[in-house]
Amino acid sequence: MTPPPLLSDHAKRGKLAKQISSAEMPNCDKRGGGVKKNCLIVIPARYHSQRFPGKVLEKIKGKPVLQWCYEAALKSGLGDVVIATEDKKVLDFTSSIRAKAILTSKDLESGTDRVFAAAKHTAHKFIINLQGDEPFMQAATLRKAFDKLLAHTDSDIATACSIITDKKEINNPNCVKIAMNKKGQALYFSRSPIPFHHSLSKLSKKEPYYKHCGFYIYRKTALKKFISLPPSNLEKLERLEQLRALENGMKIVVVEVKTFGPAIDVPSDIKRAETYFKLNKGN
Repeated sequence: MTPPPLLSDHAKRGKLAKQISSAEMPNCDKRGGGVKKNCLIVIPARYHSQRFPGKVLEKIKGKPVLQWCYEAALKSGLGDVVIATEDKKVLDFTSSIRAKAILTSKDLESGTDRVFAAAKHTAHKFIINLQGDEPFMQAATLRKAFDKLLAHTDSDIATACSIITDKKEINNPNCVKIAMNKKGQALYFSRSPIPFHHSLSKLSKKEPYYKHCGFYIYRKTALKKFISLPPSNLEKLERLEQLRALENGMKIVVVEVKTFGPAIDVPSDIKRAETYFKLNKGN
């Protein structure tokens, strides 16, 4: 069998849209009450990361970070999977693992812009943005978040969080914290510790901090709206694009999972990931 085609310019994106919606790849699966999962999973894999260039191809336990993400996406069974990148090195790698891929413009400002470039010509009703630097993503986490978005019809986007157990992460700006309302919807995301634990509060040190897991499930209409909005002030201050959604009144529902491993943001995270792997997945 020949490897899947690699599309390298804007004119070919319509062809990709037809391919990833065609019968050669199942467009959805059926679970729980026969609900049809009309999903496209896009993995934005930027090679020229500012903090860690080439991180998506760095290896953990002999396998590139991007491949761990890709395999979790496939295992979720939620729908078609395509990798969106701006660099031929990543395209060459996707060919080696027989993954569908699209070459996007180097001028796109964010991973979400890259996701939209891959998804805008398709007929999928749900778009999953699975960041390519999350090697410990679990397929079950994606499914759980998708089910929660279906259940919360008033929400536009779904994502996940976990209780912070490593105290070092509380003050680590690379670990994004999240505060939620009683319905499990996000109130705010921050690189700072939120909520602040006041020394006079009886809840201080008792209530946990939650960290954000790097993926989003959008209703297609919500993704179109998000992309149409200009970057917001809070987004630019924190460098967190999900704040654009919150500032504009969009609702993000959050599912809590037991745990998830570190994302790869800076070179030192590779060592952290190797340690996490040994402790949680065996040698």
